[in-house]
Amino acid sequence: MNDVWININSLEFNSIVVNSNTEWTHLKISDNSNIFGEGEISHTQLSRNVSPIVAKLANNLRGKKVYSDYDVITENNLSVEGIESDQLLATAVSGLRCAITDALSKQSKLKMYEYILYKFGEKNISSNRVQLYANINRSLLLDKKTKQNFNPVLQEVLDRSPESFSKMAKFVKDQGFKTLKCAPFDECKSPFSTPGLPKEAKIGLSRISSVIESIGDSTLLVDCHSRFDNESAYDLLYELTDRGVGWYEEPVDPIEYSADIREIKEQSTIPIAGAEHGYGLSLFEKLIDDDVLDIVMPDIKFCGGPIEAFLIGKTLESKKEKSVSMHCPSGPLSLLASAHSTLAFNNTLPLEHAVYEIDWRKEVLFPNENIIGDMFVIPDGYGLGAQIDPVIVHKHGGFWTE
Repeated sequence: MNDVWININSLEFNSIVVNSNTEWTHLKISDNSNIFGEGEISHTQLSRNVSPIVAKLANNLRGKKVYSDYDVITENNLSVEGIESDQLLATAVSGLRCAITDALSKQSKLKMYEYILYKFGEKNISSNRVQLYANINRSLLLDKKTKQNFNPVLQEVLDRSPESFSKMAKFVKDQGFKTLKCAPFDECKSPFSTPGLPKEAKIGLSRISSVIESIGDSTLLVDCHSRFDNESAYDLLYELTDRGVGWYEEPVDPIEYSADIREIKEQSTIPIAGAEHGYGLSLFEKLIDDDVLDIVMPDIKFCGGPIEAFLIGKTLESKKEKSVSMHCPSGPLSLLASAHSTLAFNNTLPLEHAVYEIDWRKEVLFPNENIIGDMFVIPDGYGLGAQIDPVIVHKHGGFWTE
């Protein structure tokens, strides 16, 4: 495999506008033999578009034989520490590493997960399916302009009420998902004016109770988006424990406040999950080795791309089973790349899928995204096995170069 390489001679970007809350942005690299690779670099969670950073990194690879996705780092004289501390740079690096891995897999005539396994001397896997859990949060977000949400899948107006959470959760369970996740604490943001459980959290707890009532014996995971502080997180812990939730995700930022969340973990009988914004194996390994988290959640857009995600999963799952669940509230390309990595490290926990935000999601990829019940089916082609459909880009967004 050391003789497989690509030579980047073109770089193109595209963006697909999903709604007022969501826009999926992608890059595409190509070489002289018409081999191409793609990656997602959406900036919904970031301060600005990262395509200029991608262009700068890619330009330093032009005219060179690229043998590895890690060439993005070495040829640009980057350090892991520098990438860890810069989310925009981490996104650009991760997207470009994904695209290169896609292209090198195609050049090798292997599916991406097969390429990763072969590259690291691992045995191939007979399965082509990865279990998902359903994140219902984005399907319930209000339109930023109208402050309403006509959900195109349910064909009715939903809001952030406990009743809407319950209705979407029941629908999702009926589609075959055994595990669901919600982020119910919109109104909370520390510091709070009074000690104890913040009054702002009560509506969030009502949303949780409504979901649990509607899904029966299915599991509910709860994401707090780092909206709490150490004191309020303790009070919330007991409320979530009483309701029997499946995990407690990021009451505080586990990277910035690792000591605080370690203390919460020591008192918790619920697994503590998080670190979606982290980059690189060393950071995630430290979070597990130092008992900061029970479960780390590398995101393909931030953590370093598919190969880095595989290394995180393989390394940590060999130390502690059920310690890695990939984070993916993103577009179909990220979910596909995440599924390849998840399959390669032989996951023991499901992969996140942001469900039913739009009714044309599966059409973004060609061939179409294929999800049966709660199982993601990896397509048959080389590399990722699917690509962004230019027809959808023309219909819902556009192309550009830097």
